[in-house]
Amino acid sequence: MKILIVGLGLIGGAYAKKLTELGHEVYGSNHRQPAIDFAVSRCYIREGNIDPIKYFDIVDMVILGTYPSHIISFLKKYNKFFREGLLITDVCGIKSNYIEEATKISKPATYLAHHPMAGREKIGIEYAHEVSFSKANFIITPIKGYKYNEKYFDMLKNLGKSLEFNHISVLDTKSHDFMIGYTSQLAHAIAVALVNSDAKQDTKLYIGDSYRDLTRIAMINENLWSELFIENKEFLTENISNFIEQLEKIKDAIEDSDSEELKKLFIKSTKHRKEMVE
Repeated sequence: MKILIVGLGLIGGAYAKKLTELGHEVYGSNHRQPAIDFAVSRCYIREGNIDPIKYFDIVDMVILGTYPSHIISFLKKYNKFFREGLLITDVCGIKSNYIEEATKISKPATYLAHHPMAGREKIGIEYAHEVSFSKANFIITPIKGYKYNEKYFDMLKNLGKSLEFNHISVLDTKSHDFMIGYTSQLAHAIAVALVNSDAKQDTKLYIGDSYRDLTRIAMINENLWSELFIENKEFLTENISNFIEQLEKIKDAIEDSDSEELKKLFIKSTKHRKEMVE
């Protein structure tokens, strides 16, 4: 397959690297020339250009690895170069706020988004080699009720299989954003709050694996994640409220020295966690 990746950051770079290794013909575009030069020098892409116009007639699929706020402007700028049969997709962590407009603007091409649940706490294509998809989830995110040609689902499913994702699923955009508000964004918010609640300067001398595991994702791309949080604020704030409610239950049980209530909460979480990972 011939693929254009627009946005050669961490995930875009990881896609380019893996897809090229699998024998796909991969081209790249990025607003910064050094990222293109890096991708070419590492043989992640066949060639690249800041302006991707010449690739639209060549490729079968365009993968947008840009920030969500850049997608609509990109589609408007290059719409006249799109053609029927071209699949345009994106890897963004939220969907609802732009997806319907993106679908309309992309015609005569087809826009069908997806979300790779993989990444690192680092930023940039220089760290793309550290990204592994083998234990990650790959979610295809259609608009509920919108009619797509089944071949585009097949193209994305084959993409996910090629990249060796552990599980491939289909979830409509709004359901996706609610779920991601819980499984990803809330987890990042908790990690940030935990680290920022540190009142001691010498904490690093006393941390263990629990703290390391919980706070790895507190090292965060402030530009991307502030955008993701705000764009998904309806669902994320609901999940934060639910979390606070559960944390208050633990706090109240501790204050009341209610060991039985704490045990109930611990048993419940243990059972639910086992069900999630089995």
